[in-house]
Amino acid sequence: METVFLIVVSFLASTLTATIGLGGGILLISVMPGLIPAAAIVPVHAAVQLASNSSRVLLGVQHIDWRVVWPFAGGAVVGAVAGAGAVAQVDFEQMPLYLGLFVLVVTWMPFPSRVMAFRGQFAILGAVQTYVSLFLGATGPLASPFLLRRGLSSDQLVVTLGTVMIAIHVLKLLVFAAAGFVFAPFVPLVAGMVAAVVLGSVVGTRLRGHLPEAALRRMLKGLITVLAVRMIVGALLSGEPEP
Repeated sequence: METVFLIVVSFLASTLTATIGLGGGILLISVMPGLIPAAAIVPVHAAVQLASNSSRVLLGVQHIDWRVVWPFAGGAVVGAVAGAGAVAQVDFEQMPLYLGLFVLVVTWMPFPSRVMAFRGQFAILGAVQTYVSLFLGATGPLASPFLLRRGLSSDQLVVTLGTVMIAIHVLKLLVFAAAGFVFAPFVPLVAGMVAAVVLGSVVGTRLRGHLPEAALRRMLKGLITVLAVRMIVGALLSGEPEP
């Protein structure tokens, strides 16, 4: 039942991301705690999101802003190297608590629609976002204000954001593999989720521009908030000593 549920959510999350540009990754990782081991959440999420972003990018490769992607990817490598040593030392059993808090911050913090431009901003962003993503998984919204400042169209925003996230997810998978994470037990689950996100990318790309984005964003925000609170409460209750 858990497998079917995660596959369905993967499809819905990918469809949403392809339609409105963001939110699907956070939605997916918000439902994963309690359904798979805590230590597997970030690497499994990375594998699924790699497929989701790759399929979305392939459907609109002509919209990629490469002037963003190349410096971001270079910074991402630096962030992955910086965080590689720490991954093996992290107690991922506490991750649902920190993930829930992070999701609430990302969902409700009033990120500016425009940010100040500065030299090397995308390289620095790539390094910071990749480092944080190694421990908290879904960091796509952090890049959105910087991309919005470039005045990108809806297609350019979705596809360029998907491209930089590909770099992050590839590096995350390499870091977790080097740290000794064993992917084999999760191959059937990942395969089903990958098929779902690819289908979601196709459906969402066709729906883009035909659905009320503002209403979808509000609905997604509310749903993610409920899931984040669920993670936090679950983590706090599981940490209470037994009577």
